[in-house]
Amino acid sequence: MTLSALAVFISFGLFGPGSGAVDFDNQKPGSLPPYWTSTATRLAEPPHWVIRRDGTAPSRPNVLAQVSTTGGDSEFPLAVFDKVVCRDGDLSVKFRIQPGDHRIQTAGIVWRYQDPRNYYLLHFSVDEKNIGLFRVENGQARAVPVIGGRPGAVGVHHELRAGQWYVAKVVFRGSRFRVLFGNRQLFEAEDDSITGPGKTALWTRAGTVAYFDDFRIDKKI
Repeated sequence: MTLSALAVFISFGLFGPGSGAVDFDNQKPGSLPPYWTSTATRLAEPPHWVIRRDGTAPSRPNVLAQVSTTGGDSEFPLAVFDKVVCRDGDLSVKFRIQPGDHRIQTAGIVWRYQDPRNYYLLHFSVDEKNIGLFRVENGQARAVPVIGGRPGAVGVHHELRAGQWYVAKVVFRGSRFRVLFGNRQLFEAEDDSITGPGKTALWTRAGTVAYFDDFRIDKKI
């Protein structure tokens, strides 16, 4: 049976042993939560990830936010979750890209993170109106084609609005990836460039201010 033949609806509430679930609500605003490290790919200044209060958060009152508005197009702040290391897993998060004057408004989630220059990335772009899968190797991002997608296309077209909360999930098993958005399967992809276990992370680009809530990683053995 192919992954496409599997049910497309997934419960985000079922997580077994080896999982990490973080809603940030018991953490002090203005600080970086425990088990998280702030780093970046090609960033001139350190990224600024902090706990913030947000009355619109899916689980109130707090979110984890990247709040620095500085950075060039090829600079990528990361918040790395250090507690769980896995090769295969289910990763989900709720996120909101904040409205702003910067022309780039893009955020993402990361898995099999080796270091700030090597990882897989699922990115959500308000300005480009798409959701795309990338592998980052030696600091260079290359699109991973969607199975059955248009040749040369990056991910899939999808309208995203700044200021609105969304939920996304990636299921990764070996070289196979399944992406869900709003509890609906969006696409599948395949790539075997990064095969070893790694951490998971949150990601933004070029001064994008983004809020994240209800981060979950379920490690599969």
